[in-house]
Amino acid sequence: MTTTATPPTVPGYVNVMVKALLRSPFHRVMSKNTMLLEFVGRKTGKHYTAVVRYIPEGEIINCYTDSKWWRNLRGGVPVSMVLGGRTVRGIATPITDRTAVAASLGAFLTEMPGDSKYYGVRNRDDGLPDPDDVISAAQYTTLIRIKRVE
Repeated sequence: MTTTATPPTVPGYVNVMVKALLRSPFHRVMSKNTMLLEFVGRKTGKHYTAVVRYIPEGEIINCYTDSKWWRNLRGGVPVSMVLGGRTVRGIATPITDRTAVAASLGAFLTEMPGDSKYYGVRNRDDGLPDPDDVISAAQYTTLIRIKRVE
């Protein structure tokens, strides 16, 4: 039951608005499961800010991307997160093992079924993500695990 549909992408102007909202006193509208991930480019030294959805797992924050910016985080890199209106520090490590990505992504989409469409994952009649679709999505998705250091 693998899907071949292209997942929708979020227009750039939406990310600009979300960044402003998450830095404002009105962050609570989105900050329960959306954060800003700030890091420095490996080669360029340029400062990047990515809008990502996340799910906590104890002291670990898991987020996901289908973009290539994760390559800047190889080897475990210090990052800042704007999380719940505060800046939190952590060490981010990308996980590309497809089995681990699928397991984590499946748990994330179970908690946030509305995000399934962004990964091309259909939800079954019981509301759970289709396991075959999750495995397909894991082929182009990278899991970023961030351990808080505060």
